[in-house]
Amino acid sequence: MKYLRSTNNIHERKPPQSWRNGRWSRRIYVLILSGIGLTILNYAVGDAVILRADGMVMRNRYAVAATYPAKVAAVYVKEGDRIEQGQILARLESAEILKDIAQLSLQYADISGRDTQIKVRSATNQDLMPLAERHAEQTAGAVRQYSTMKGLIPTSRQDQALGSEYMTASRLAELKNEARILEQQLPLMEKAQARAESALLQLDSFYDEGNIRAPVAGIVGTKIPVVGQVAPFGYTLFDVYGERSSVLAYLPEMYLFPLQEGQKVEISAAGRARAIGTIEAILPVADALPPEFQNMFRPRDRGRLVRIALPPDTTFAVSEKIRVSGCAVGWCWTSSKPTGSSLASWVLRSIIS
Repeated sequence: MKYLRSTNNIHERKPPQSWRNGRWSRRIYVLILSGIGLTILNYAVGDAVILRADGMVMRNRYAVAATYPAKVAAVYVKEGDRIEQGQILARLESAEILKDIAQLSLQYADISGRDTQIKVRSATNQDLMPLAERHAEQTAGAVRQYSTMKGLIPTSRQDQALGSEYMTASRLAELKNEARILEQQLPLMEKAQARAESALLQLDSFYDEGNIRAPVAGIVGTKIPVVGQVAPFGYTLFDVYGERSSVLAYLPEMYLFPLQEGQKVEISAAGRARAIGTIEAILPVADALPPEFQNMFRPRDRGRLVRIALPPDTTFAVSEKIRVSGCAVGWCWTSSKPTGSSLASWVLRSIIS
C-alpha cells in the first residue's frame, strides 16, 4: 500500500535563512543611518541644547620681579613647589643697593652729629643765659651808680664800667640771637634726621639682605632663575600661581538655555578624573576661542565667558584644556536640586556620555 506524503500548510512554513538575514541587515542599516543622522544633528544643533563648553584651568598669577639690578646668588625652590606667603624664594646680590645703603648711613650719621651739636649748643646757651643776664644787670647797676658819683669816681673807672656794660650786653644779645637761631634749626634738623632714618630703614627693609620672598601662598611656576644670572630692573624671576583654581569657559553663542550663578557643572579633561564645579560668574564679555579650541571646518567661534570655581582638592593643572558639561534642554543633572526629572536626567546623561 502506498502512502501519500502530507502537504504542510503554507502559513506554517518557516522563512528561509536568507530572508532572516536580510531583515537583520535592514535593521543594522537603519541603525547606521540613525547614528549618522544623530551625529549630523548633534554637530549642527547639539551646542544649542547640550552644554559642551571648552575652557582652561586658571589660577591667579603673581609675577615676582627684580626691583633693582642684581645677580642671583642662590635659589631655594624649584618648579611645582608649594610655598607659603613670605617664604624666601631666592637671594640676590646688588652692589648698587649696598652703595645706596652706605651713602644713606653716612648722611644719617652726619645729620645725627649736627643735630647733637645743635642740642649741645642749645643746652650750653640755656646754662649761660642766666649768668649773662645777671652779669649784664650788675654792670648796668654799676654804671648807674657811677653816673650819680661823677665827681668822686675817676673818668677811667667810669670808662671801664661802660666798656664792661657794653661787653656784657653784647654777649647777652649774642646768646639770645643764638638761642632763637638754634630754636629754629633744631626742628628742621630733627625732621631731616627722621627722614634720613626712615629712608635708611625703608631701603634696608626693601633690600632685606637680598632675599626675595613669596607674595602669596601658592605654587611655583616653570620660570626659575639660575644662580649667577644677572637680573635687570623689572626682570621676572618667578611665576607664582595662587592656590585657588577656577575655569574660564567659552559658552557657545547658540546655547539656547541660560545658565545661572551657583549651578553645578561637570569639569573633565582627557584621561583625567572628573570634578564638579560651581558657576561663579557669567561675565558680560564675549571673546573668540583660543586657536587650540577652534574647529577647522567651522568659522571662527566666539563664546560668552563663564567663570567656574573648582573645589580645593582639584588636580587639574594650570592652563590645562578642559570640557564643561552637565546641562541639556534645561536640565542640569549635577545640581544638588535638579530642575528636571531623575529619569530624564539619567537618559540625557547616558546619551551625551
